[in-house]
Amino acid sequence: MIDLEEKWHHRIDEPILQIEIGDVNNNGQNEIIAASKSGKLLILSLTGKVLADKKITEKSSIWKIEVRDIDNDNKNEIILAGLDGLLRVFKCNSSYELEIFWKHQFGASISGFLLSDIINNNLNEIVVYSIDKSLRVLHPLNGSLIWGQLFEDGIGDAVVWQDPSEPALKEVIATGNDGTLRIFKGINGDLSWFKRFADKIRCVSLFKSNVNELIVCGGDDKMLHFIDKRSHNEIKTIQCQEYVWKCSQFESMKNYHLLVSTYSFDFFDSLINIDDLEFNSKVMCFNQDLDIIWEINNVNVETVSHVNLKGQEFFIIGTTRGKTLLIEDITGKILAEIKKKSCVNDAKLDLDTKTLITCHDDGSLFAYFLGEN
Repeated sequence: MIDLEEKWHHRIDEPILQIEIGDVNNNGQNEIIAASKSGKLLILSLTGKVLADKKITEKSSIWKIEVRDIDNDNKNEIILAGLDGLLRVFKCNSSYELEIFWKHQFGASISGFLLSDIINNNLNEIVVYSIDKSLRVLHPLNGSLIWGQLFEDGIGDAVVWQDPSEPALKEVIATGNDGTLRIFKGINGDLSWFKRFADKIRCVSLFKSNVNELIVCGGDDKMLHFIDKRSHNEIKTIQCQEYVWKCSQFESMKNYHLLVSTYSFDFFDSLINIDDLEFNSKVMCFNQDLDIIWEINNVNVETVSHVNLKGQEFFIIGTTRGKTLLIEDITGKILAEIKKKSCVNDAKLDLDTKTLITCHDDGSLFAYFLGEN
């Protein structure tokens, strides 16, 4: 078991949508970066001191933050994306003043982005996907377009695949609201394969099964699809009761597993208190034989991350009901649980200080110290 000791609490007057932990001004210490619904960016110390409060957008939500060194100068940049469709990259000085490095405009909100050296130039390009129907690969030094592709509708998720036998060969696999799964060559963006499903596809992941490497995806058809990466044949389909929301591969004890969560919208416009609702959504863990080894029912997952804390591997899960769960990755055993009044939008762990930070819909930030029970 893990003991969670609450250390501090900070609150603003609007929802905090995402948090990140990283050394933003390259002073050798990690900070907390928090993004709000109206487009504010807070920078706090791990002890809860507010170091900066910046207005980034004009009342437009920010929901994706990365703190990474994208120009190989051994100094981190802050990458922000959200509702206004403008991807922003900032440099931060020792006084926590932000200076724009570059920006790139999309025609609608940005669903997400990831960083990967997909054109083999020893730089991590930024792969961005948007509701404006475009998937774009941007140069990390100036934000210029390297290549782009258009779907028939908005794009919800993407991953990068690397050929294990030929590491220079990479592909971008993306899913769309048009129900398509598409594979593009990393070097030039050429379409190499696609498949159309009956409804919107919300998530995609790679998974190394005991037979072959698989593409796993799902969405509004409430089905989980397992597709052989090489043959492109669908080898298994699992019917779910709710929308397939998130799926991701993780490695533990030298084996690969797949975590999948489904999502219920029953709490929208419901007259029933959310704590009294019986959700049909759940979280499931698959082994490499594609068998479910554990599941937790009646849970709506908003955020999930897999961490390794000094050899102890577990998931940090935040839920719609305001619960933060620490779950042992292989057994599904709940190691710790905290209940707050408001939906958990994100949760991140600073490994060095064993500090867990959660952010909530009511504008709260909570910090907990992870100790042994």
